[in-house]
Amino acid sequence: MIDQINNICKDMPDLGKALVEGYQATKADLFKNRNLRVLNCTHDDLDGAVSGIVIENVFPNVRTVQVNYKGGTEYDNAMAEILNTADTYDAIIFSDFCPDDGLVEAIHKVNKPYLVIDHHPTATSRDDELGVYFIKVGQCGAMDCLEYFSPIADLSHLKTLCEVTNDHDLWFRKMVPLSDQLNNLYYEYGASNFMDKYRNGMDGYKLPAEDLALLADHDRQVDEYMATCPQKELPHNGYYIKCDKYNSDINLRLTDKYDWLVMDGGETTPGITKLSFRTKLKNLDLGQTLKALGRGGGGHPGAAGQ
Repeated sequence: MIDQINNICKDMPDLGKALVEGYQATKADLFKNRNLRVLNCTHDDLDGAVSGIVIENVFPNVRTVQVNYKGGTEYDNAMAEILNTADTYDAIIFSDFCPDDGLVEAIHKVNKPYLVIDHHPTATSRDDELGVYFIKVGQCGAMDCLEYFSPIADLSHLKTLCEVTNDHDLWFRKMVPLSDQLNNLYYEYGASNFMDKYRNGMDGYKLPAEDLALLADHDRQVDEYMATCPQKELPHNGYYIKCDKYNSDINLRLTDKYDWLVMDGGETTPGITKLSFRTKLKNLDLGQTLKALGRGGGGHPGAAGQ
């Protein structure tokens, strides 16, 4: 549709721009209706969980499922939800995640409108009559969701939670140890329990006493587990470690010593290995590097997965 508008108005670019903006705004108006029954497919990390919390605060009738890139269980589960439960929702929201061709094809099979809110530099929008895309890099997915929905809902109670999440997800690290601790709690509780516990946000920039006690025990378990992991130094001050859990914690224990890391998560499904990459080098963009390799995956300059 956008290409058609631009072609018709090729001699009147201002008119074409106005018509395109009107077309996109009309599609986006649907998501101002808080009575929508929503299927939320959100990324399977802290940022995805907090994005899901924002959306659950906007829409009373929402079902949240986790999603990740093709090749994992989360992708297959999200695909099944889209295809098999279409009668139970009016629209789909992807948060902190941009659907690939396979997921978009599934959406068209069930003929449902969808909204994409993402912040990854590798995310791409498409001219799709069913889709609305809000892609804004420079802040995490949860902050994008907060910005997108604040005009229609009071989400001020979630601002601190989103700020702390932003510090961890974009690796600003101005709020450590708090932002690291929040991320660890996400993995300790699991996505569903974490979202239930923090559904109303944080009590200022602090964690409850019971969560701090849980984290102390968690740190001991990480140290014990890490001692059992295969690991070795790599060229150019890099490091490799094979670990199928505690990835974020292990990353934090190694990142100050090494310039770049490879964390091997093992086979998530037969024949498919999950790799996580991290770097503190400012002249290396991991997300674009993985995309250029053409083997799937992507992410941010300093943190990416494949």
